[in-house]
Amino acid sequence: MTLARQGFLHSKFEVLVMRNKEIKPILIGVDIATRERDYSAIAISIKAIREDERKVQLDKFSTRLDSIVCKATREKLTREQILELLAGESVHLSNLAAELDHV
Repeated sequence: MTLARQGFLHSKFEVLVMRNKEIKPILIGVDIATRERDYSAIAISIKAIREDERKVQLDKFSTRLDSIVCKATREKLTREQILELLAGESVHLSNLAAELDHV
């Protein structure tokens, strides 16, 4: 099997076809009409992504608290046991946050 067929090299035909492809510039942060820099769309997108991520994280946290409440109710935990459970959860979340510092 040739290197072209293995995907390492392009065949002569592929090179000829690739030469005829139109290359269009991708303008990020540029108003197409005026060709001036405009980062407002990017800023809006980043803000929306951050808000969505925050919503997801808050939903996860709410679900985790609900599961702790269910565990405390189901197992009829005492006040001290519930406090230990919450303290353990706090340590767990702190460890997760610390791991993100190393990413």
